[in-house]
Amino acid sequence: MAADQRAVSDERTWRDPVPECEPGAFWETLGPDDRRAMSAAGTPRSVPRGAEICTQGSPSSTVHLLCAGSAEVFRQDADGIRTILARRRPGQLIGEMSAVDGSPASATVRTLSASVFLVIPAARFVGLCHARPGITWTVLQTAVARLRDSDDQRQQYRLDVRERTILCLLSIAEDARPEGVRVPITLTQRQLADMVPASLPSVTRILEDLREAGALRTGRGRMIVETDLLRSLVRPGS
Repeated sequence: MAADQRAVSDERTWRDPVPECEPGAFWETLGPDDRRAMSAAGTPRSVPRGAEICTQGSPSSTVHLLCAGSAEVFRQDADGIRTILARRRPGQLIGEMSAVDGSPASATVRTLSASVFLVIPAARFVGLCHARPGITWTVLQTAVARLRDSDDQRQQYRLDVRERTILCLLSIAEDARPEGVRVPITLTQRQLADMVPASLPSVTRILEDLREAGALRTGRGRMIVETDLLRSLVRPGS
């Protein structure tokens, strides 16, 4: 088959492994040819809820692209206290830092729902970065965005627990539905406390206050966030 005919055939048979991608996510930013190259380098893998994709302190030999589902990123200190650092959604990368510098995983990533990943061997991922500048540049953009998020989190630690809780809820709601006013989110009180971070009793009391103010409704593992009301409860400049 001639090269141009193979290209037409590839165009017709190739299927994007990320059917719904968040705006600004790694996969959404890649060009079509780079997406095809990464798809060819990886293997799809389905995992159940609660599966650990990588474990803090352990060597990692793969990079994961989240295609469907969701996952949380957290660190655990010597006393067993967990701090949730971020959530990962379709189109986002996991494990690229270890692939780049060869160090153990800096955090644990665990699925929050049944999920599908494109699994790429670390050496193959590094080869793609060397061969395809578009992938390299997008990895760099992802790293810069996460560094900025980390700086924002450190800035928020100066705030009291109530303001950190409100800002955390707003961040999750805006990620789920950027233009939403009344946003349902899947989140337990324990998970929220780990993300703030703060003690569970402190966060529970704050949630009770927010419910009384009409800014929040809660159910079993689920909350409905009134974003406009929540924003009105945050001090300017927080």
